[in-house]
Amino acid sequence: MNDNGFNLLDEPWIMVLTPSGDEKQASILDVFEMAPELVTVGGEVPTQGFAITRMLLAFLHRAVDGPASKDDWTELWQADTLPLDRIHEYADRYRNRFDLFDPEQPFFQVSDLRTAKGEVSGLEKIVADVPNGAPYFTTRSAASLDRIEAAEAARWLVHAHAFDASGIKSGAVGDRNVKGGKGYPIGTGWSGQIGGVLPEGRNLRETLLLNLIGRDAETYLRIGGTADVPPWERKSDSAAWDDNRPPRGAIDMYTWQTRRVRLAGGRAGVTGVVLANGDKILPQNRHIYDPHSVWRYSEPQTKKYGHTVNMPRMHNPTRAVWRGLAAMLPSVYGRRSSGTEPQAFLAPGVMQWISSLVVNDHLPEDYVVRTRAIGAEYGAQSATFTEMIDESLTMAVALVSEQSVALGNTAKGAVDDAKKAASAVWKFAENVARAGGAEPKSGAGDRTEEALYAALEEPYRRWLAGLTSRTDTGAAREVWQKVVRDRCWPVVREVIEAAGPAAWRGREVNKRLVNVSVAEAWLRAALRQALPRAFPDRRATPETSPGATQTPREETT
Repeated sequence: MNDNGFNLLDEPWIMVLTPSGDEKQASILDVFEMAPELVTVGGEVPTQGFAITRMLLAFLHRAVDGPASKDDWTELWQADTLPLDRIHEYADRYRNRFDLFDPEQPFFQVSDLRTAKGEVSGLEKIVADVPNGAPYFTTRSAASLDRIEAAEAARWLVHAHAFDASGIKSGAVGDRNVKGGKGYPIGTGWSGQIGGVLPEGRNLRETLLLNLIGRDAETYLRIGGTADVPPWERKSDSAAWDDNRPPRGAIDMYTWQTRRVRLAGGRAGVTGVVLANGDKILPQNRHIYDPHSVWRYSEPQTKKYGHTVNMPRMHNPTRAVWRGLAAMLPSVYGRRSSGTEPQAFLAPGVMQWISSLVVNDHLPEDYVVRTRAIGAEYGAQSATFTEMIDESLTMAVALVSEQSVALGNTAKGAVDDAKKAASAVWKFAENVARAGGAEPKSGAGDRTEEALYAALEEPYRRWLAGLTSRTDTGAAREVWQKVVRDRCWPVVREVIEAAGPAAWRGREVNKRLVNVSVAEAWLRAALRQALPRAFPDRRATPETSPGATQTPREETT
């Protein structure tokens, strides 16, 4: 027995959220046992919870040796708890591999990892809310990094493999790629290369099971093959790493060892880290291995490699997740069979799995799933963190089902409605600005467009949550277009009220007079065209229009 040990199976270290909103720490086995009474896995940053959830999924897949099929999955789903007997039996089999400070096989680490000079770096190398001393996401003081508890070190250890920023790492003895004592950049941790999509259920048990994809998903995902095992089932890593190791399946991806790490310290506290490069992985066409990302067709990559290439679609922190919802839906962008033309997007494999559960009546259509978009944005050369993304959308799984094409296209069409309206108000604001003497693309349009998107965010989420298998899609679309129409006017009114006398008088632009009234008339015409269901009677004048009275005509500037 290791007196300095800290076994992650038994020691509390995972941050979990209870229904009352309290955070507490739990061991791996505690998490599985309490899963029906927990909400989700949390952490110091959202990406930490994502990385640990994927580690738990790898554990659960191996513990249940499957599920092999949807029928096996249904047995798990219908039980009140997770299969604790099988979980404990599996834990006992690999117990020694979960000790954070085991002298020979420490969890997710290399026991003899060292540099030629025996250097140990500060904890800011792995603590992502204070990357290299720049406190982007926390009020944590530098002094608090002198020593952290073993539990917190374990959380950042899992996070480092998944999301560590790129950049120069320690040159480990035994790493043949080290030059001049340095490990040169190989890219970020694997989860940092994708735009994480994590469907959540009513509690953590349901979340884990929704993401526990069966082996019969083989037409679109490789998972659970004989070699698809986590690190604790393999021979311990050394400082050497492979720059071309092929992934074996989703379990391998969930626990990909992008770094080689050794924590300095023990259960009384961790004071430093040796952080070196690990197994390099590139993102091209990994959609058949990683189910937690949208994938996009890349024409440049396809030309480069001479065959169809799909790349992970990263989250854009400046763009709300609902604006890219369609790409997450198999009902819109399903995993079609080979031989067809490349499609713009591939929905995440996990959403395809949920779709298959609905189609085969293993999950009711009115079941509500909360889909989280989690990811990191990196700075120059991906060497620093600049943003952490954590957004969610709530929807009935009927919307996800590949058979619900009309429902999926209704959700997509509603986003298109917002986009067209946003384009119209952008042009309106730019026309008003130009009427007042501004140069083209003054920025007024960008500000107005973003104001409209912000005004539509909460209504869209609420409208989306109301879509079910029984929804009249035409009526729902009409309701939405009227919402968009009505949300436009306050935004437009602000532009009009801010317009100066020069803008009201106007000036000639492209040989036509442009002033506030003309710009508004063009806007009204554009909105009628963009939102036809909101203006069913073309003779009617919107009562809530901000005030122009000129006859609508085509906008030409």
